[in-house]
Amino acid sequence: LVVGAVIVGYFLWPFLTGAGYEPVPDRILSRMIELSQPKKGQRVYDLGSGFGRIIIRVAQETGATCTGVEIDPLKVWWTKRAIRSKGLGSQVNVVRSNLLDADISQADFVFVFLWEGIMQKLGQKALKEMNPGSMIVSYYHKILGWEPVKEDAKNRIYLYKIPGFSYVAERSP
Repeated sequence: LVVGAVIVGYFLWPFLTGAGYEPVPDRILSRMIELSQPKKGQRVYDLGSGFGRIIIRVAQETGATCTGVEIDPLKVWWTKRAIRSKGLGSQVNVVRSNLLDADISQADFVFVFLWEGIMQKLGQKALKEMNPGSMIVSYYHKILGWEPVKEDAKNRIYLYKIPGFSYVAERSP
């Protein structure tokens, strides 16, 4: 009975927190990396990072410094374990947080595979927090009202660039 409750709780937790889990297919991730081209020294965030596949792979393939943001404590634990086992502790980390509360102001790239409603909130957050020229790399869902600077329509991958202005002044007290 306890094991059943744990299993049901584990699968219901993401839906209760508004964060369902579906991994980005490998071929799509390859294309996301190819289109965005992060480089060593740049900072890549993955919002809703699940088990850390994106941050680990981007770090290994590009040399970028990567941060995952994940609300599920079991996925955070698993990701930290995977990071240690691959010897990437100085290059990759994961934080437990709601993606809408996470600080993305240092990100050069934000990778996402999020639900449509969250994408609009992410767009507002990105305008307030991210630096002009930073990029959002989205799989499947668009940010309504934004024009991608690069697009792979067949694979539903969209790259958005934060415009050359920011709303920092509006955040000041």
